[in-house]
Amino acid sequence: MTPTPSGPHADRSPAAQIRYWIGEERTRLLNAVDGLTEDQAREPMQPGDWSAHDVLAHRLFWERSEVEAIGQYLLGKRIELLDFPVKRVDGANRGAVQTLRSQPTEQIIRELAITRAALQQFLDRIRDDELDDPGNDARTILGIALEHDREHAAQINEWRRRRSSTESGPRSPTPPVERNDR
Repeated sequence: MTPTPSGPHADRSPAAQIRYWIGEERTRLLNAVDGLTEDQAREPMQPGDWSAHDVLAHRLFWERSEVEAIGQYLLGKRIELLDFPVKRVDGANRGAVQTLRSQPTEQIIRELAITRAALQQFLDRIRDDELDDPGNDARTILGIALEHDREHAAQINEWRRRRSSTESGPRSPTPPVERNDR
């Protein structure tokens, strides 16, 4: 996966784009949940759907796997994440969300910061020519990571827009109160 070549750094190499977007998309994801109370973060975004908290837990699970995968890449080992069976993704997602459901949202956010710092440290050890290669496994993993953040930031922002419009949506005018003070 290659970052979308638009906006800042669109004229730069794939390596420069990945380095830029890996931080930018995480910032956007965290901005999407900024200001939510714990109760709001745990509201389902749609009936029967995940909450913003669940989305963050989901991202934490996968980012831990991404960090492990990039570590394997740097050691010259087989990247196990690339062999993850697609048919097991839904079950892994459910398990990750269930396992992390008891943790407060702020704790999930702190853990996301730790895993992103680890990912960034590994990214700093990868040469640009490696990231410029479309077939490079590290480029694939990092592209998936940033697209994953992008997708979920948009999902949460859309939910917040819907939620906000519902809260401040059209209301019937308040009828005047009759006063008998004459």
